[in-house]
Amino acid sequence: MHLAKSCRVTVETEVPIDCDLGHLGHDQPLASKILKKRRDEMARRVRLLDPRQRVGGVPHEVLAGQLEGKRRVAEAEQAEDAFYAQSAVLQDEILQTVEGMKALRARDRQMAVVDYSLANLRKEQRREYALSDPDALKKEMLPDPDDPSFGPSSMLKFPSDGKASAEAKRQSQEEHVAWLQHQVQEKLDRQAHENAIDKMHDERAMLASQVRAVCEDNELQEQRDAKCEEAEENLRLAQIARELKEAKKLEDDALKQKHIDTVTNSDWIGETYDAKIGLTGKPMKAEYKRLTLEQEQEIYNSNARQLMDKRARNKQILEKAEDAQKIHCNVAVLGALEEERFRQQQERRMRLVEENKKMALAKKEADRGERIEYFKYDP
Repeated sequence: MHLAKSCRVTVETEVPIDCDLGHLGHDQPLASKILKKRRDEMARRVRLLDPRQRVGGVPHEVLAGQLEGKRRVAEAEQAEDAFYAQSAVLQDEILQTVEGMKALRARDRQMAVVDYSLANLRKEQRREYALSDPDALKKEMLPDPDDPSFGPSSMLKFPSDGKASAEAKRQSQEEHVAWLQHQVQEKLDRQAHENAIDKMHDERAMLASQVRAVCEDNELQEQRDAKCEEAEENLRLAQIARELKEAKKLEDDALKQKHIDTVTNSDWIGETYDAKIGLTGKPMKAEYKRLTLEQEQEIYNSNARQLMDKRARNKQILEKAEDAQKIHCNVAVLGALEEERFRQQQERRMRLVEENKKMALAKKEADRGERIEYFKYDP
C-alpha cells in the first residue's frame, strides 16, 4: 500500500491505495470502492477460516445486545399502551361526567317548563277556552233590547215584546218611504253629476286630440325639413371626402414611386457592398447583405476547431472507457487468483488433516500393540 496524489486541478489530496491501484490515483471514488470491496472480502474470508465463528454462529454478546434491544422495545410498547389505556379511562370518566351534567341540566329545564305550565298555562287561562267551556250556558245572560251596543243590523225580536200600534207602524212606513225617495234622488243627482263630468272630459279629450294632431303635423314638417338639410350636408361632405381621397391617393402614388426608385437604385439591391459600414465603424443593419470572405473563412476555421475539439473529447472518453475496462479485467483476474489461492490452501489443509488422521491411527495401532505386548509378558 502506498499514497497516490490526485491529478485534478486545485485538488492536492493523498489517499492510501494498494500497489496495484496506483494508476487509479486520479479517480478516488473508484479506488475507494475497490478497496472497500477487498476489505469486505477479506473480512468474510477471515470469518470463514475461523472455526469458532463459522461453527458457533453469532457471538453471545451480539445476541445479548439484540435481546436487550427487543426487551426495551417491548417495555416501551407496554408503557405506551398503558399510557393510552389510562388516557382512554380518563376520557371515559370525563365524558360520563359531562353526560351526567347534560342530563341534570335537561331535567332542570323540564321541571322549570312543567312549573311554568302549571302556573301560567292552565286551560282556564287560554283565549280559546270560552269556545269549549262546559259552563258557558250557565254563565250566559239574556240580551237587553234597549242595549245601545246592538245596532239595526242585529234585528232583535223577542217573543216577549209587544206589538207596535197602527200609528207607529204608519209613521215607520212613511219614514221608510221618505228614506227610499231620498236615496233615489241622491242616486239620480250622482248620475247627473257623473254624466256632466264625463261630458266635460270628452270635450277636453277632443280638444287635446285636435291640438296633438296640429303639433304632430308641425313636428313631421320640421323633421322633413331637417332631413332635407341633412341630406344636402351629407352630399357636400361626400364631395369633400372624395376630393380628399383623390388628393391622398395621388400623394400615396407619388410616395410609392419615389420609394420604388430609391430601393431599385440602392446599394443593397445592387449588392455593391457585402456589409456597408456606418459612421460608427459598425455594419449597418439595414444595409447588411452577407458575410465577407474573411468572416466566412473565420467561421469555417471555428467549425473546424470545434470538430477537432469534439473528436479529441470523444477520443479521451474512449481512452477512459478502455482504462475502466482494463481495470475491471484486472480486478476480475485478481479475484480469480485469490479464489484459486484460497482453494489451494483449503486443499493443503485438508491433506494435512488427512495425514494427521493417518498418523494418529498408526500411533493408536502401535500403542495398542505395545499394550498387548506389555500385558502378554508373564514373569
